[in-house]
Amino acid sequence: MARTNAGSVPEVGRSAPPAMTPGTRRAWWWCLPAVIAALTLSACGLHVSKHGVSGNVFGHNFSAASGQLPTGFPGSVPVPDASRVLGGGGADNKWDVGFAVTGSITPGTAAYQAKFQSAGYAISNVQTGSTTVTTGAGVHQNTNLTGSVFTAKDAQWTVEVESGSTSSVSNGVLKAGEFAINITVLPASSTSPRST
Repeated sequence: MARTNAGSVPEVGRSAPPAMTPGTRRAWWWCLPAVIAALTLSACGLHVSKHGVSGNVFGHNFSAASGQLPTGFPGSVPVPDASRVLGGGGADNKWDVGFAVTGSITPGTAAYQAKFQSAGYAISNVQTGSTTVTTGAGVHQNTNLTGSVFTAKDAQWTVEVESGSTSSVSNGVLKAGEFAINITVLPASSTSPRST
């Protein structure tokens, strides 16, 4: 039987495998990251939906979403009235969520504080104010930031609330007549990020 150029003997009734050319090797290497990602995602138990992703990675439960509350967000934590969810996420029972709230910042933030109080939360660490920030990147622009922070706490959750508005354009995230509220939700037994 004659030897092929590669030095292997083809089996009877079978043709020799096609030679791996540099182009096919490259194509195979391009597929490798996709195969590894698919195996990793399936091993980690991820669920991908239209608005987000949730699952377990290396023993840590997490969820992230755009335009809606992330999966598993605690229902006992109030959300601002007249708001839409910009996005949020969490891992291991700790959450960050951003809202766009219709209305003026001072009465809107006061209404959100009242909503927490009605739900049985104690309010503390209330701070308000404004500051001017100069931005760079070739064009210096003064931006007036107005905001408020407070902490709401009950037996289960500590919620750090930051509300704010800006005098500059917000790149389409906030619409006219809206201000932003960001909340960080931690188990009550956790150390607050503001206290460190």
